[in-house]
Amino acid sequence: MFEFNDFIIVIPARYDSSRFPGKVLAMINGKSMLEHVFHNSLSSNASSVFIATDSKKVYESSKDYTDNVFMTSDDNKNGTERIADLAKLLDWNKKKLIINVQADQPFLKADNINFLAESAENNDGLSTLYYPLSNPELRRDANIVKISLGKKVKFYRDVDINDNGEFYKHIGIYAYHVNDLIGYKNLPQSSNEISLSLEQYRFVDNDIKIHAYLAKSDPGVSIDSIENLNEYIGINH
Repeated sequence: MFEFNDFIIVIPARYDSSRFPGKVLAMINGKSMLEHVFHNSLSSNASSVFIATDSKKVYESSKDYTDNVFMTSDDNKNGTERIADLAKLLDWNKKKLIINVQADQPFLKADNINFLAESAENNDGLSTLYYPLSNPELRRDANIVKISLGKKVKFYRDVDINDNGEFYKHIGIYAYHVNDLIGYKNLPQSSNEISLSLEQYRFVDNDIKIHAYLAKSDPGVSIDSIENLNEYIGINH
């Protein structure tokens, strides 16, 4: 089986999450959530794995298990801007493929990371993954981002339960080349990006191509709140 390994993973790790401050350092089975994400990423075919943060707490905690952690500007609006900042800091080639693995997805495995990297190798714009919703009622859960496919890919926080359209669970992992990252950061924030707090809408609203692929496996839950974390820990103990 072909294994594409000419890509870098960056985990943007912000400490001051509005819904769950400090969640990237929340402990799961003796390790921080960020450390779980980092080690899962290491098991992929990536040539290197980096952490980009604006938090000294996150930086110091991460130094316990990697030297590939860098402070980036606290002016960055989101993780994609933070990665663009790191790409500029480390002077990465504009053709280099970058995978953005979210710091709140400790159960995302290497199969999905490798698959997205292989799929996105020759793409322009943004590439990402989706998976079937386990329950139609999850359409109304604003913490679960939905995606619809078609001529123009769109993303949603809340979908009417009676809407007959086909919606999937969006998986918060992104692939883009450095050149597209730089282009993204040079664009102003879009209205949908701001109102929905979805960074990918800057691509959508500027008519930049979105490539979406069905994930190889269910990536599990992302940790969006302390209740979400406690529920997961309770189920698995």
